[in-house]
Amino acid sequence: MYFDETAWVAVAFIIFIALIWKKASKAIVSILDSRSVLIQNELNEAKSLKEEALEELRKSLQTQKKVSEEAENIIRDAKETAKKIQEEAYSKSSDLIKRKEEQANQKIIALEADAINNIKKITGNVIIESSKIYIEANIDKKENENLIIESSNEIKSSFWV
Repeated sequence: MYFDETAWVAVAFIIFIALIWKKASKAIVSILDSRSVLIQNELNEAKSLKEEALEELRKSLQTQKKVSEEAENIIRDAKETAKKIQEEAYSKSSDLIKRKEEQANQKIIALEADAINNIKKITGNVIIESSKIYIEANIDKKENENLIIESSNEIKSSFWV
């Protein structure tokens, strides 16, 4: 069998491609394997980041729940405190009003007593003066003076006991 030059070039070309393919395939497979490992590492890192993010989300949700519960407790305590303060203020204002009413009643009673005493004094003075005028008009001078003195003493003693 005789091959012409073209056939020999074709056989040499095929052998050349086969040798190159043998060496190049190892390099290509090595590059693809390293790329595969790199991608796998990135996937693993992304997976761990995702797990960390989920853990952080869970923690922050727990924290948010705790904060919400604390806020509700604070609001409830504030409402209870406000209610107690309101009740205390109402109680104090009621006590103050009662004391003021009692003071006002005591002042009224004192003023009534003063008014009654003043009326008694004025009435006593009017009685004394009218008695003087009546006695002066109807009784002589010496008897008049004796009666006036006696009556004044009696009236004064009865009013200022």
